[in-house]
Amino acid sequence: MSKEKAAHQVLARKYLPQGFDEVVGQPAVSQTLKNALATKRLHHAYLFTGPRGCGKTTSARILAKALNCAKGPIAEPCDECTSCKEIALSSSLDVLEMDAASNTGVDNVRQVIIETVGLAPTRDRYKVFIIDETHMLSSAAFNALLKTIEEPPPHVVFILATTESHKVPATIASRCQRFKFRTVPADLLAGHLSEMAKKEKISVEPAALELLARAAEGSLRDAVSLL
Repeated sequence: MSKEKAAHQVLARKYLPQGFDEVVGQPAVSQTLKNALATKRLHHAYLFTGPRGCGKTTSARILAKALNCAKGPIAEPCDECTSCKEIALSSSLDVLEMDAASNTGVDNVRQVIIETVGLAPTRDRYKVFIIDETHMLSSAAFNALLKTIEEPPPHVVFILATTESHKVPATIASRCQRFKFRTVPADLLAGHLSEMAKKEKISVEPAALELLARAAEGSLRDAVSLL
């Protein structure tokens, strides 16, 4: 069982999208972000909303790469420079990820964001803060975050991701450029699983792939886990 679990983890990591064109089922979001990067029309705060497992956090990391790529800001990060590689491995000192589901309090926001936001990036162009499940933050934490989002330093970019956008205070949401992620259609999920199975040299009947796609209920992450 341990070998199966290890293989499953490798499969999920192996096919994690590294560019906007690899994100399945979110063409409008991906194209809009690419256009913004290509024209250098960048915002200081983004709000990614939508169901779980549809690419919000993955797209946040790709956006962070695009902003800090040695060739960037660029619509297609090179995936070869030190910055791209470190962000892909979640080891970049200038891209800080915070899971609000387990760090809900004002002290967490103060420690991770408030105390570091004024510091210049260690090496890269931007200091990027990715806050997952943003709606889980406490009222005090939101208030502390608001002051920073209102007047952030020019080298700071916030990317907030949430499955429950209605719980994000309007004072925060109104200062963000909002992107709505949607559930991935079953046919796209089945096609993606089919391509993945071919690359892994796994024989899977089309009917089985369709069953997995329906069971995933629009979540790419769940579909890959089921496969």
